[in-house]
Parts: sequence; structure tokens; C-alpha cells
Amino acid sequence: MPDTTPDAAAALNKVVEALHGLDRDLDGVSVAELLWLAAGAQNRAAGGDGSGITRGASASASASDPREGLSDWDRLRKPLYEPSAGGSGAALPARVVSLPRGAALPRARELATALRPLRRPWLAGRRQQLDIEATVSDYARTGELVPAFRPTPERWFDLTVVLDRSPTMAVWGDTVDELLKVLSRTGVFRTLRVRDVSIWDADSEPRSAQGRPPGAGPRNAQPRRLILVVSDCVSGAGGDNRLWDRIHHWAGAIPTVLLNPLPPKIWRHSGLDLPAVRVTPPAVPSVRNAQLRFTAPPLMDHDFQQRGSRRHTWLPVPIVGLSPRAVAKWARTLMRGDPEGCEAVLVPEPGLLHRPPAPEGTSPDGALLVEAFLHRASTAAVRLAVLCSPYPQLNIALLHLVRQELVPEATSADVAEVVVGGLVSIVEGETGRGGPVLRFREGVGERLASRLGARDALRTHDAVSRFIAAHALAPSRFPALVPDAAGDAEIASGLVPFAAASARTLRSLGLAVEEVATTAQEPTAVEAPLPSPGRTIALGTASEVDEARQLRARPVPRDPARRPYFFLSYAHTPRYGTGGPDPDMWVERLFRDLCGHVMAMTDLPAGVPAGFMDREIRTGEGWSERLGEVLGTCRVFVPLFSPRYFTSETCGKEWYAFAQRAIYHQAKSNRPAEAIVPVQWVPMPPEQLPGPAERLQFNHRAMGDRYVTDGLYGLIKLRIFAEEYERAVYELAKRIVSAADATRLAPGSPVDYRHAPSAFGRPSGGARPMHVTVAAPTRHDLPDGRASDYYGTQSQDWNPYYPDSARPLAYVAQDLVRSLNYQATVSSFDHETQSQLSRPPTRPELLLVDRWALEDEEWRQRLAAFDAEPRPWVSVVVPWNRNDPQSRVAEAELVQRLERTMPRQMRQGRAACRAAARGVPSMEAFGQLLPEVVESVAQEYLRHAEAFPPGGARRTEYPGSRTYHIPLSVEEGEDS
Repeated sequence: MPDTTPDAAAALNKVVEALHGLDRDLDGVSVAELLWLAAGAQNRAAGGDGSGITRGASASASASDPREGLSDWDRLRKPLYEPSAGGSGAALPARVVSLPRGAALPRARELATALRPLRRPWLAGRRQQLDIEATVSDYARTGELVPAFRPTPERWFDLTVVLDRSPTMAVWGDTVDELLKVLSRTGVFRTLRVRDVSIWDADSEPRSAQGRPPGAGPRNAQPRRLILVVSDCVSGAGGDNRLWDRIHHWAGAIPTVLLNPLPPKIWRHSGLDLPAVRVTPPAVPSVRNAQLRFTAPPLMDHDFQQRGSRRHTWLPVPIVGLSPRAVAKWARTLMRGDPEGCEAVLVPEPGLLHRPPAPEGTSPDGALLVEAFLHRASTAAVRLAVLCSPYPQLNIALLHLVRQELVPEATSADVAEVVVGGLVSIVEGETGRGGPVLRFREGVGERLASRLGARDALRTHDAVSRFIAAHALAPSRFPALVPDAAGDAEIASGLVPFAAASARTLRSLGLAVEEVATTAQEPTAVEAPLPSPGRTIALGTASEVDEARQLRARPVPRDPARRPYFFLSYAHTPRYGTGGPDPDMWVERLFRDLCGHVMAMTDLPAGVPAGFMDREIRTGEGWSERLGEVLGTCRVFVPLFSPRYFTSETCGKEWYAFAQRAIYHQAKSNRPAEAIVPVQWVPMPPEQLPGPAERLQFNHRAMGDRYVTDGLYGLIKLRIFAEEYERAVYELAKRIVSAADATRLAPGSPVDYRHAPSAFGRPSGGARPMHVTVAAPTRHDLPDGRASDYYGTQSQDWNPYYPDSARPLAYVAQDLVRSLNYQATVSSFDHETQSQLSRPPTRPELLLVDRWALEDEEWRQRLAAFDAEPRPWVSVVVPWNRNDPQSRVAEAELVQRLERTMPRQMRQGRAACRAAARGVPSMEAFGQLLPEVVESVAQEYLRHAEAFPPGGARRTEYPGSRTYHIPLSVEEGEDS
């Protein structure tokens, strides 16, 4: 009960008066929010962690963590700060840590799809292939068997990407890097070359490997070279025309396009203030810029009196933004002769354009800047700027992270509006500290913060912290600072923490807990990020260290009293027509009936949920966050089988997230975790079930014969089957309670539901094989001094994560691969594997390598021979235990030996494959990386495997097979 004494009432009045004295426009709701957050903060340990956001109306927004069910281990959090210089007054000592980045290029997949018109093949390729029909026809006509050949189709373009490396383009460095990855992975271009140009360097000119500039060479009627210039054109606003002179030179010989990351509505306010036209193509694909048709602007008719003047003096250059629609319009114009055309600018020949330099003036008042920005900016850009307003400064990586997690609808143009909208000044960051820094101009941050509610401020801080915790092993990084009395960096007093990292997160980053006693006044000590696991971190006070030591030995569950017994997973049925009842009302009825039976069969107290379905999510609650939290804590998973269920990506993600917990439980306890209780909502033949569902051992006959023939949907819809329905639901509730009590599945970390893969995989016509090979010694041939606790009598018995895991890693990997709807097999890396090096691929493979095996000369030779031949359908995964003292001491030497033995495998594949080859420090990290690695090697296998027609009557090569596969070479310039 609240304290209603006169002293308490007087104290409350003083608090309210103090809040109104903050010179902020606080209404009753805002005051109530602040009081509620302050009351919640009293339940936490004394001496906050410094992670609160303390600007404006959101001063106490993150002073407490309102999420229920967090273990004490997760409450040991440390604030994260920007590493850039700033602020005033005394600085706090700190250490540098390395955090995962968010995506810098929104809608990357849609951009790749927009490039499809460029896939048009060049039929008369350089290579020759056997023409079977012509050979047979000649043989039938002449009686002589003489092979006939025909040209092999190939990709049309060789692409040269010219990157403007002027100072303003430093802001878009991450975006450009991701754009280059998209261009290389789409397989649209025959070759891809990257050239850097700084328009401030008069002698800088991008040249090919033969020393020729991009525009040199013969002029063909249908050019097969393409130049993509990436520039924001901001540096050209000061009267510098060197970039335009070069573009005019290139466009005269080769199709040239300009890509601008800024939104089109501000192009005219940059150096891109050239005459704008709409160009349409002739009937043939891939023509030079001079052949594009356009209508002269009205004020420039005198410049186009003669055809030659138009062709040589002004050249049209298509210009596109970083949006799928703009890229698709240009691609259709270039290759399909789209009569709609695309946007372009007229670039004059050198010396024709004279522009005065931009006038210098004083910056306007912060209030005017904010008002102008709010008037012209998009809704997404305004929301992004407001969410970032508590931070006096931020780098581009953090800006993209906030956009990805809290404003997912924002595009690159919206980010550009924040950067160039006058709100921030761009300053160069410290060397090695994450690139340029954005600082709000004087008065801007305060004006924007007044529009930020306490709830949104808390969500921003919490969302960024959650992302860092869930992607701690991502290969792409940006730096941050953590308080540390022994650190060699400093945190300026004016900085505000943008997130918090728990002890578990810091462990995932490769930092170990140093169990030493510290005084209560000493701040957290964090060392710099590790190439080797020898670095340590001291957490908090002596009592916190003792508590952390106990929690390490005995994990604290997430509020077990409020864990739901079951999670009901079902496929939403689309509504038929415009009226009628909700088609999922029968699923909700089943859920209520199950909850009633479960409450009767258990001792759950009143108010504790017996089950969960997605209709339990309240309005305003984060949908994906809530699903991920429940999937990480529920005891039993109940999927409703139906044809629609196994085609739903959402249901596949839910299944995989729970199955991963069951696999971890089995690995740690070495006991089966049968916590999935399937339900036939609609009867499904066994041959139509995907692998994860088909492997379940469940007797449906115990729920009644009518249930087996009609499913629960048939029983619940027809009144004559009411008794059979009640029996089936009762038996199902018994199964749920029995499975929960028998398995006792421990709660896990919240699942990043949006990035989870589907357990049902992609639709395919047959089995999807996957092989797991183990390259590890046995306990009988270990190196001198190596502990035998991690090994068995066979290579497959290797258990690098002992004692956290009681099961060999190969079989844990097999279960994880099977949960992705693959048929997985396991073997050791023996001489039979080495004899198959030159054979065509028969299946994608994962190679688990123990670094200690490289201590033996025979193992090194066999692994080096394996690495000698390119095998992109095989990915190397290197597990290592950061709690293994022997591995920690010898880490640097073992890593160097592996890089010397298998250099090709260490560097090939996607970013996830390279991260897995560098080392996976924990079982949880292994489970996070494995789905991406499996998907990568599966795609490489499909790209390189030989294809055969049905029946085997005649061999046919398809695009993507060995005959048609043309490796894409990416050549970079000196500064790339």
C-alpha cells in the first residue's frame, strides 16, 4: 500500500514541483511516467550503472530496466559510450571494445532484384561448348562423327565502380561497402572492378589493370563495359567541376550512370545542379550515353541548334538513388528499351560550365534548423533524428543501428536527410575509432529531445543493447568504450551512454571474467577486444563478483513462476471475402480449452499464464521481442499441423527457435529433450511432412480414431463430434503437462526472432543432404601435455565445450543441421576423405577443425592438401572453448598455424563463414553462426554441382552449373 502520511504527501509535492522546475513542458502523463520509473529504480541495487539517458524529458527513461524475468546475471550491466572526443570537465578512464554493426544498406535484397534486367546474356560468349544437336545432325547427314561447337552465353557487362573518395563521402563508407557486396553477389556482371577517385586530386585517375582509364578503348555499337560512379556530389557544390569533366570523358565512350545516396529532393541543393532531363533509349540494349534520346530544356534550346553540338557538348548521364524503384527504372531503360525512360542530367564538356564558389555564411539558430527540418523531412527521417537526440554525438554505425532496430521502414534517403539536413556537423573521428562523427549543432539536440517521450528513449537504449547482445559474434564491428580504471582511453564527462552490455555479452565478445576482489568505489575494468582470449574483465564490486561466481555455477532461471507451460504455434488463415467471422476463432477456442485443462492439472497460481499464443500480445508491445522472449522461456512447443503451417516462414522460425533450446538442453544434460507435442489440426500424410516434423515420435491414436481421420479442426467444427473433441483436448493437455515435467527444459536467452531461420527450409523436390566432418585427434594420439577431457576414442567424440556440454559437438551440429530440414551425416576426416578431393561435389559439407590437431605433422599435411583445391561447398568451422586454460594460453600460436595450413578455407565464403573459421568461443555462438554457414555452403553446392535431366537420357548443363559458372573477380584500387 502507498504511504499516505502527511510527510509522504509533502515529499511527493516537492518532487512534482522539482519536475516542473526543469524548464520542460511536462504534462500530467509525463510526470506520472517519471514517478513510475523512479519507483521502479528503487528495486535495483544501490549505485546505478550509469546507463541512464539524462537529457531533457527523458532524463530517467532508462534509469531502470522494466523488462520482467531477467536473471541477476543479466542485470550486471555496464554502459557503452561513443569513443569520440568531446565533452568538458574531467574524463573517466575506459577501455575499447568492439561491437556488432547494423545493416548500412536498407532493402539490399530488393536492390539486387532491381538489377535483374542486366542479367540479359551475351549469346556469343568467348568460350565454346558442344552443340549436341548440330553434331547429331551432321553425323546423320555425312556419316562422320565430328563434334560441332557453339559459343557459350555469358554475362553481358564488365562493371567498373568508380568511388568518389572526397571528404563528404566518408559518411557513406559502410553503405558503399554493402552496395559492393550486393553487386558482387548478384552474379549480374562478368567482372567487377573497384576504382577510387578523389576529386581534390587533379592527378587522380582510375585506371584498369592495363593502365588505361575507364573511357579508353574502342567504341562498340553495343558496349559490354559499364561505369557506375558513386558520389554524393556535395564537394562539387563549391565550384569544383573536375568530377563532371571526368564523367563527361567516360560517358563519351562507355555507358555511364551516376548513383547518389542523397534523396532526390535535395539533389538540386548539392553539386548536382545540372540541367535535368528524362532520357529514353533506342530499340537496342546497352547503348552509349550519346545515343540516349531526350528533349532539350526550354531555356537551353539555343545550345541544341545543331546535332553535333548536342552530341559532343552535352552528354546525358542517368542518375539514380539508392532505392529499388530508381535502380529498376534505369536497368529497364538500359537493357529493355523501356519507353518510360529514367532521370538523367546533362553533363557539359570540360571548360563549358562555370559556377561561383558557395558563399560562406554563419549557421542559423538551432531552433530555425529544427523547424526547417521538421517542415521538409520525411516522417521516418524525423523519427530517426528524434530517437538519436539524447546523444550529443554519434557515429554512422550507431545511426544505422538505431535505424535498423527502431525505424525499419527508413531508407538510405531518410538517413541522408538526417546527415545533410542541417542538424549535425560532420567531424573526422579519431584514428581507428569508427570513422566520421555526427555532432548536433548548438540548440538542435535540445529541441529534438523535447519531442522524445520517456518510453521511446527507453526503447532506444534497450533495443540497441538487445541487438548487441544477440549479434555479439557478428564479423562487422564498430568501437565503443566501457568504463575501466586501468584503461588507456577516456570517456568525456559530457557523453551519454547509448547502450549497456551485460557480463554475458562481454563474454560473447571474447572477454573472460576475472574473479578478483575490488573495492566498492572501483569502476568496471574492461580490456580491449581480443584477438586472443587472454584478456580479462573485472566486474563490479566484490559482492557482485561473488554473486557472478555463484551464478556461473548455477544459472538463475527467468522467473520460473511466470513461465508459460506451452507455446501454441499455428498458421494464420486468411479471411475469405470481406465479411464473415475470424477464421482463426477456432484456434483461439482450442487455446482457451487447453489453458483450462493445464491449470486444472498443475499447481500454477492465479494470474500465471498456462499457455501463450500470438493473440496474447498487447497493443503497443514489440511483436518480435515478445515472441522471442516467450520462445526462450516456455516449457513445451505445440505446433498445429496443416498444409499451410509448413509453408509459413513465421511458423518455421518459431519451430527452429524452440528446437534450438531443446538441442542445447540435450547437449548440456546428455538426455533427450522431447518437448515438442504436435497436433493434427488438419490431417497430414507422413510423406508431406518436412524432416523436423517427420522425425518426431508421437502416437496420435491415443487421442482417438476420429481425431486421426479428421484432425482437431474437423472435431471442433462439427457438433456431433463434441465428445471426441473434448477427449482429444484432454489427452493433449495431459501430454503437454507430462512433457513439461519430464523434460524440465531450462529457460534460454531471448531469441532474435526476426533473424531466426525457418526449420522447414526452402521448398524443394527431394532430400537436402549435408555432411559434417570432424578433424580432431582422439585421446590416444593427443599432443604432449594436452588434456584428454575433451576427446574420446574417435574423432567424432571431440567435445570442445566440455564441461558446459556433455555431448560431442559433431552430434550437436548434426541435430542443429537437421533442425534446418537437412539430412545430416557425420564422419571423421580420414584418408578416404583425402582421396575424394578431385571428385565433383556430391553434397555440401561442414568441416569441424580442432586447432590442436595441427600439432601433428600428418594432420597438417592432410589438411593442407584439402585446402589446396578450391572447394567453396565446404566451410571450415573452428570451435574453441574460452574457458579451456590450455587453449587460451596457446591461442595465438594455434591461430597462426591454422592460417598457414588452410589459408584458402580461412578466407573464402561469406562473412559468417569467415567468422566461423576464425573461431567460435561458445556453444551459444556455435548455434548462432551455424544456420548462416549452412545456408552459404548449400548455395555454393547448388552453384557448383553437376545437373542432370530426369531419366538420364541426355546430360544438360544449366546456368549455375560447372559449365556456366564464371567466377566473379573483384579487383580493387590502391585505396579500396
